[in-house]
Amino acid sequence: MAAPAWKTAADLTEGFLSLNSVMLKKFEAHELVALQAELEKAAREARSTIVPQDDADASQKKNRKLLRISQALTVIQAFRIRGR
Repeated sequence: MAAPAWKTAADLTEGFLSLNSVMLKKFEAHELVALQAELEKAAREARSTIVPQDDADASQKKNRKLLRISQALTVIQAFRIRGR
């Protein structure tokens, strides 16, 4: 992995990077585990963020971030189950 797992997870969370099976082939097994752990950590942090009820933009931003994390975790899990 060119970047540390926390940096890749941050890029995924912010939408600068998208995961697919071709990209995941470049990762070693231990790197995928580390990336998955960082994404789960980012999801916990995003869920714990309190957004005011009247702030629709902040709520949408939080939900988009959680959606990106969820999609990335799904792609990683499917890739690990299917194997290389």
